[in-house]
This record gives sequence, structure tokens and C-alpha cells, in this order.
Amino acid sequence: MSSQTKSIGASGGVVTFLDVLGWRGVYERMPNAVASLTNLVERLRTRAESQRGKVQGDISVRSISDTIAVFTKCDYDEAPKTMRIHGELAQFLLPLSVEAEIPVRGAISYGEFEIQDNIFVGKAVDEAAAWHEFADWIGVHLTPSAEYVLGQDSSDSLWVRYTPPCKVPLAWIPHCVNWTASWTDRTQETKSIKAKFRRLGPIVPDIAVKFANTLAFIEAVNPDKGS
Repeated sequence: MSSQTKSIGASGGVVTFLDVLGWRGVYERMPNAVASLTNLVERLRTRAESQRGKVQGDISVRSISDTIAVFTKCDYDEAPKTMRIHGELAQFLLPLSVEAEIPVRGAISYGEFEIQDNIFVGKAVDEAAAWHEFADWIGVHLTPSAEYVLGQDSSDSLWVRYTPPCKVPLAWIPHCVNWTASWTDRTQETKSIKAKFRRLGPIVPDIAVKFANTLAFIEAVNPDKGS
């Protein structure tokens, strides 16, 4: 894995951006917020390290404030496999972030990028950054560039076709990370998540919409197997 100070020159690859919902004012409800987010980042780095060797490029995990970025250089032919690794990392992190009461949303893109320390530039960076802020839920989806590379219906235990709720409604159905795929009892898991949401209060309208969108995704992609 690349170190935090290693430069990665411009070329193609996969980029994932994730940020914490409700980070503004988080100190008022969670004095240990920095430690909790640091723990999430380190767990993600450890998970990424376990993927070493599955693709040619290193998987670099970096963070600035409440944003976590994952970078992997790869050629076009290896991009679908690399996107899958990024999706699996998101699938790992999403439930952990909810459990830690610092839920994340994100997007996975493909294209050119360059990074030096914690400075990121490039088409893939701009696209991932724009789409992850545009989403209105707890979840991760592919951006158009990544969808064009994937180029097929890859719905399985990782990907599910779903229209992610965005701040402006869009008529498209990309691949989204199914972070509930391992659930056996959706009803119980949903009750647990709602309890977490209550502790994230105050649930102002902007946050309430994101929670409702997340619960709608859970309802749509993971039918209750416990009833």
C-alpha cells in the first residue's frame, strides 16, 4: 500500500470518495468523534492491505477532515476488478460507520488522477467528489465514468442496480454497493439502525431525508428473511 507521503503520477485508475454525514457540529453529540473516525480509517487501511496483490496497483487510503479517499492505479482492462475491490471496501466500511454513529456516503469513479501527499487532482477525483456530495443517503454508488467501464449488469452480493437518491432527481440506475447483503433479518437490523439514527439527533429535515432514503434502499434491496 502507498504511504501517506508517496506521490502517484497521473494515469488512469479507480477513485472512491467517502464523507461523514452530519460532521458539522459532531463534537456537540460525540466528544470522541476524531478518535472514532481515525479508527474507521485505520480499519479501512487494514482491510485494503489485505487486498494487496489482487490487482497490480497499490490501494492507497488517505483522509482529510471527514473525507476518506481511496486510490488505485489500473489499466482499462483491470478497472472492473479494481472497482469491485473498492466496492468491497465500501461494503465493509458502511455498516461500521453506522455502528460508530458517523455514517458515510460515497461514490466510485474511473479516470485520470494524480496525488501528492493529501493533494488530489484529476478527472476521476473531480467526478467522485461531485457525485459523493450530490447523493442524499447513507450509501455508495458508481459514477457515470465507472458505469461506462463496467458496461454490464453485475448485480450480485456486492452490486445492486438502484437509483441513488440525489439532491436533484436523476433518471438513471447505476450499480450501488449492497452493504446489507449479509443480513438475515432485515427487520431486526432496521430496528438497530433506527436506534442509531435516534442517537444522531437532532434529526433536522435535511438529515431526516437522508435517513428516510437509506431506509427505503434497505427495504428495496434486502427483503426481510426473518419473517
